[in-house]
Amino acid sequence: MVLIVILLSAIVYVWVVPAFTSQASKDNAGAAYSEKFETVRAQFANNAVSSPETVAACGSQDTSVGCAPSSYLTCGGSITSTYTGNILVPANGVCLITGATVNGNVYVYSGGNLTVIGGTINGGLEANSALSVTLTNSKVSGFTGLYNVDTVNISGSAFNTSGNTGITTDLCCAAMYAGGRGYFSMTNSNVTGQVENEVGHNTIVNNNRISGRLEIESADLGQIINNVVGSLDLDANGTIVIAGNTVTGAAGCPAPPLGPIPGKSVCYGSNAWCGTGNNQIPPGQTNGNCIGNVEVDVRNTGSTSVTFVAVYMTNIPLAASPSWQLASGNPTQCGSVQLPICTSLPIVIPVGDMAEITMGWTAPSGAFPLPWNYIYFIFVSSHQNYVDGYLYFQQGLGMPLQSRLEQRICPPCY
Repeated sequence: MVLIVILLSAIVYVWVVPAFTSQASKDNAGAAYSEKFETVRAQFANNAVSSPETVAACGSQDTSVGCAPSSYLTCGGSITSTYTGNILVPANGVCLITGATVNGNVYVYSGGNLTVIGGTINGGLEANSALSVTLTNSKVSGFTGLYNVDTVNISGSAFNTSGNTGITTDLCCAAMYAGGRGYFSMTNSNVTGQVENEVGHNTIVNNNRISGRLEIESADLGQIINNVVGSLDLDANGTIVIAGNTVTGAAGCPAPPLGPIPGKSVCYGSNAWCGTGNNQIPPGQTNGNCIGNVEVDVRNTGSTSVTFVAVYMTNIPLAASPSWQLASGNPTQCGSVQLPICTSLPIVIPVGDMAEITMGWTAPSGAFPLPWNYIYFIFVSSHQNYVDGYLYFQQGLGMPLQSRLEQRICPPCY
């Protein structure tokens, strides 16, 4: 057990310390040992709220399918063999389609639960205020409309396999629309055409191939990782993470009335918090910026004033200056003047006070492995003390930590 602790400590030292030892002073005196500080809380996207958006009405986008079939089979159990005609999952009903082909459209009404495993829908899929829609290793040949569905889970499936380009939502060639404050997850799937997702609460799109435009708009939390897409259109989201994607440039952005803009295949709108990294985007085809604010609160618990002289995110010096204020409401010591809010280093925290530090940050390419669900940060004081921590997307600060001394050679102490 002792050996393990030593090895882990060595690993942390090799990874963390060399990044910032040259930035701090050489002060090794008693003041360094009386200086103490700790992280209190941290968060992404302070006050990050998605913008409102109207969800389209069921049946309004693919009018040939609509939302109210004139004839249908009511499914209140299981379908395991080929059926020709429309299938309706009634209000609060449960339907399981396993290894079967439906030569028609499938409709799911309010509170309904549809699960398709290894099935094929040779038609459209329309779900209106359903409780749950799950598709695993399945195919839908037509348009898929998911309106105010509580939970959507899609895995290993294919959509718009007919290749129909005649349906337009906000742009042409629509294959899927999902709207409403629910949970949406699509992984390891193929889509021929455009995917539009609006007003989601938690929207996850990972490891898919989408030939057209992928739009994520007005999501509370969006995660787009390791996809191949024609274009990316991201606007009005609360927190949005984009990493490891390949953009082919086969589609444009943004949607009307703002676009599409000629020659642009990645469009960042007014997202409250946006983080991106490790994406492959055709040169010159990005419009807008992806920038996120990170807030970390650090309290001075020692007997001497604390002065932070360096800040690191993912072991890389923070490119832009932080903005900080004191929790007590007292003015900050901002260089040679006192101000309510300071927008530069150093960060000076009086004894017993706490600094609320906000940093605008864009991830540099290759800064972290995927999947990306956290950021590692470090604050370094003028006395060579430091505090670090992990900030997780859905959790916030992983664990409050106390300041520690950098490794130093003593004697001599100076």
